[in-house]
Amino acid sequence: MDGIDSRLLLSAASFLFTAYFWFVKARKERPNLAFYQLSDYRAVCRRHPKRDDMKRLCIQQLDTGGVLLVNHSTRQNSVVLFDCYLKTDKGEIQGDWGYSGEDKPPWNVGPESTIAFSPACFFDVAEDFVVPDEPEFRIEFMTASGGRFSHRFSKQAPRIASANPATSRAA
Repeated sequence: MDGIDSRLLLSAASFLFTAYFWFVKARKERPNLAFYQLSDYRAVCRRHPKRDDMKRLCIQQLDTGGVLLVNHSTRQNSVVLFDCYLKTDKGEIQGDWGYSGEDKPPWNVGPESTIAFSPACFFDVAEDFVVPDEPEFRIEFMTASGGRFSHRFSKQAPRIASANPATSRAA
């Protein structure tokens, strides 16, 4: 009876070990995109092309490739479209999407790799709208597989600040 119990215990341990790694593999195969803002945006208001009582707010990056897209999945993914939302005192305003230069979608990102791209957002706002010093806007990215990933951006790229003084190495 001891031989059967040890074989059963070994079989159960083997099953649990295999199941654990299958769950890890399945998790790595799911779409998992992350976005990081690398450069600042500029916000400019212009006359609205069709309406005199409105103006057009354009938020676009100063540098090309100012957003880093990281694909944590073991499968390739593509961002095909995105929606823009501007945060205001009265809620969110949905805008139109665009891009800088020739950096147009789809943005294809390989398995466990990164790419840099340059999204731009355009919003129709009232003529008396004043652009805040730090406009906050959200971009919702849509992938070819139907997944949606959202990220909040601001005018200034996040800065890494250290409160500790720099240390020097001993010679």
